[in-house]
Amino acid sequence: MKSPNKFLFMLLMVTSTCMVASSSNWLMTWMGLEINMLGYIPLMFMKENTSESEAAVKYLVPQSLGSTIFIASAIISAYFNSLQTLTLIALCLKLGVAPFHFWFPPVMASLQLLPAFILLTWQKIAPILAISSFSSLLVKTLMPIAMISALWGGIGGLNQTDIRSLLTYSSIGHTGWMLASINSNYIILTAYLTAYILINSSIFTFLIKEHTKSYKQLFSSSEPQKIFILAVSILSLGGLPPLVGFVMKLLVLMFTEAKMIIIFGLIGGALISLFYYLSLTFSTLLSFNKTHLTKTQMVSKQTILFLLSQILSLTLILFLF
Repeated sequence: MKSPNKFLFMLLMVTSTCMVASSSNWLMTWMGLEINMLGYIPLMFMKENTSESEAAVKYLVPQSLGSTIFIASAIISAYFNSLQTLTLIALCLKLGVAPFHFWFPPVMASLQLLPAFILLTWQKIAPILAISSFSSLLVKTLMPIAMISALWGGIGGLNQTDIRSLLTYSSIGHTGWMLASINSNYIILTAYLTAYILINSSIFTFLIKEHTKSYKQLFSSSEPQKIFILAVSILSLGGLPPLVGFVMKLLVLMFTEAKMIIIFGLIGGALISLFYYLSLTFSTLLSFNKTHLTKTQMVSKQTILFLLSQILSLTLILFLF
């Protein structure tokens, strides 16, 4: 895809997300979600091959189904006021949260890294904002979905050999935590989503530059700085104390209003995710050649982006609390 067209569709996605954030009725929310979907689909075609076409179809069908359920339930609920749960299910389907995530891993497996990054980060904002606008009506339904998503994100990531599959299930788990943060505080939701996007930015910057697909390639760089940055970013995404990912999850647990079984479910999913992140990073770093660690390296773009993401996230947390 040519760069001017790519910029146009990205601008369309940003505009549609702002439309959802500022909408005051379900019709405007639905229009924003549809424009957001239509702006993203052309960005999926980076090399215009059959796998990307297959991914586009797998993405379009559940998104269209979710949109149909959403607008139908929104219209009917205006007369009966009893279908809010169906509206939530439609938004969860569009978001790819468990147990409505059946389309998410196959689509991620067929995408190039840049569209995959957009799907993992920016495409979550509009549905989450739509859910947060009426979450107070559906706390009893929203929190179990958040717990299931956090647990499934942890369990599904076990025994994954492809880095995109790992990040896919990690995203499902983090989406559960974002839904739980909706029940606590909008500021915590904003901080969590911002930290999640920044951490993923540092990881995907490395993956795109190094053309990394599998675990064996993940830490194959001969530059210790890049390996250190990637390892800390992955551990932060897994929620290892005292990194940003852990701080955000701790804030969600401190301020959320949920039953203890929900809290235990969220913690269990986080611990499972942290287990495979630790096994991935430590097993590789312990076998890394120590002679490389003594070499002086120039500060790279990945180093700057990583430090910026960590500093901005911590600064945001300290500013808000």
